[in-house]
Amino acid sequence: MKFNQQVLLKHKYGITAQWISDDFSSTAIATYQQNEIKTKNAEGKEVIVKKWSLTNCSGPWAGTSEDGKSLVIISGHEDSRNHIAGQASVILTSISAYAGGKKIIESYWKGQIIGLFEDSEMFVNDK
Repeated sequence: MKFNQQVLLKHKYGITAQWISDDFSSTAIATYQQNEIKTKNAEGKEVIVKKWSLTNCSGPWAGTSEDGKSLVIISGHEDSRNHIAGQASVILTSISAYAGGKKIIESYWKGQIIGLFEDSEMFVNDK
């Protein structure tokens, strides 16, 4: 099953990427969340560092156990899962980059992009 990039959406809770299969029978989703971490800089001053994390990457390979109490990986979707996970990783690298992330997204993501480039806190070091 081949998946195509559908939409990359920045919203108030984070970022969502969506892929749809060629036959429109399945979708895959990756979600990203930004966390704030309090730490100290080299001078010992407290600072807040914002970091992005990939919080979910699911598709037709994700399911629940027979008793419905846990998640399971459904076999037979290894190629699709690896492909989407790889693309999700590239997105994470791009949105986490100190500089250059915007150009990666612009050249890499072929689907629609909503809200990502309009957010003034995204890609602050990219011109």
